[in-house]
Amino acid sequence: MNSLIFEALKRTLKAKGVTYRVLAERMGVSEPTVKRIFHERNCKLDRLVEICAAAGVELENVLGSMNRGPGPANHIAPDIERKLASRPALLFIFVMLSEKFTPEGIMRSQGLSEASMFLYLRDLEELGLVALGRGLSARLLVETPIQWNFEGPLRPLFEMTNKNFIGWAITHLQREATFVSFSRRMRPETAEMLRREAEELADRARLLAHHDQHTTPEDGLVGYKWTFAFGATPFPAIMPVGPHPRDTGASMPVRAAADASGRRTQPA
Repeated sequence: MNSLIFEALKRTLKAKGVTYRVLAERMGVSEPTVKRIFHERNCKLDRLVEICAAAGVELENVLGSMNRGPGPANHIAPDIERKLASRPALLFIFVMLSEKFTPEGIMRSQGLSEASMFLYLRDLEELGLVALGRGLSARLLVETPIQWNFEGPLRPLFEMTNKNFIGWAITHLQREATFVSFSRRMRPETAEMLRREAEELADRARLLAHHDQHTTPEDGLVGYKWTFAFGATPFPAIMPVGPHPRDTGASMPVRAAADASGRRTQPA
């Protein structure tokens, strides 16, 4: 049991970005003392409560998060994905449920009636994705996180939601959103290093979110979206440049040519 508790504590410290040194400073002890406690994985209850207080988390939440670290991604059956693709609203309801939104929270954010919410939940139950309980309670029948097939029937919807989000972010800069976009030339090795660092940051974001969802009441959570794209810039696809309108020989390379008198001329 002690081993599980300290593993959960380690996840909490990592999620909050609290090092052993910082933890020691908050507790008023030496860093070696903290390292020894975590190495031995054994301490009295009052010391454990002290560690949790210094880490900024309740002991009961640490105990509740044991064995609940982010697991491997799960997939939805192709036939279910096709059915969800034909009903975007139903897909979006399910995505929010998989992100730990409560039915009541979805109702508030989307302005839905209780009747609409119930009907959506019933449709998801018919697809085998949730199990309805009393009232508007629903239990997911698919383990999270979910890895969607971006090359399948849902691709147009994923493209639409990400385009909508980017458009929203651009119009809400410096108020509610952050948007960064630029192109630079660099060595492929440098690009690969940056890609790995971005993936590490994304993993940290997932861990922090997982921790918050298991230690914070529903009304203390806000939905945030992470959209990241990085790759060798396909300029012709995203910034197409066609022939100049006055270029009569568009299929020919643009270069100086000689007229009949031998003088060099430029394209019109």
